[in-house]
Amino acid sequence: MSLRSSRMKRTLLGYLPLESPVHSFHPIVKTFFLLIVSVYPLLIDSPDWNLVGIFVLLIIFYLSRIDVSILRFYTTIMLNIFWIIFIAYTFFGGYSPDYHVVGRLGPIIVSWENIAWAFSVYCRMFWGILIIIYFLSVSRERDIILGLRWLRLPYVISYTAGLALRSIGLSIIDFNTIREAEKARALDMGELPLTHKIKKFGLYIVPLMSLALRRTDEVSNALDARGFSFAGWRDSRRTEYMLSKYEVRLRDLLVIALMVFMLLALLYLKLTTAVLSTSNSLVLGVLARALGVS
Repeated sequence: MSLRSSRMKRTLLGYLPLESPVHSFHPIVKTFFLLIVSVYPLLIDSPDWNLVGIFVLLIIFYLSRIDVSILRFYTTIMLNIFWIIFIAYTFFGGYSPDYHVVGRLGPIIVSWENIAWAFSVYCRMFWGILIIIYFLSVSRERDIILGLRWLRLPYVISYTAGLALRSIGLSIIDFNTIREAEKARALDMGELPLTHKIKKFGLYIVPLMSLALRRTDEVSNALDARGFSFAGWRDSRRTEYMLSKYEVRLRDLLVIALMVFMLLALLYLKLTTAVLSTSNSLVLGVLARALGVS
């Protein structure tokens, strides 16, 4: 056994040190993290609180012993998402007479309201992507299946969800492999102009889709060769051997309770107050003054 495999455990997105405290939690905690925490950005409009969530999640990355430097592999994806959102909302976000005009590009009116909304949407999406990256970095396919089975979901749904999330992780790994191959051939994306970066990123889509389709076909053939049939499983008579190896402890329940409490608190603030709205954003206020918007 290699030194790396003896100290690291394979996850959907890479490797996680055995010393990581995440391994001590029940798989249901990871499942609830995906189901509950991923809803947080959808409830928050203000970029202030989304930025706070991003900062807290980066701290959780560090405490979980995840190498934060892996996030640099997703810089191109983040930049492309930013430009897509910025262009879509700023130039094609519509216009109203009460909007504050920042500038004009021919017939296109650039307003402060569209810029503010584009920035808010990007912060929400950035936090959501980090949540997915964290989940894939600490979870295995087994964790997903066991977590959903603990919730008494049908085995077909649990196994399909596990395969789907595994394919996402493998696609991200394929993307990083393509990037490393480019570097090996002396193609440095960091030195290219932004327009060329966007063009190169678009060219990744075809090989990534081809690899995903081929891998799907291979998994389908492997399941068929082993006589696996989704229609043949009846959950009521299945014996959950793997679930019997995991015990839900007090700390698992406390973490789940904390996530649920945060979700309920955000729902309450969203429905009854304007704390989470863009109208109370300090960041947008500073940005508005920088652009000369009163």
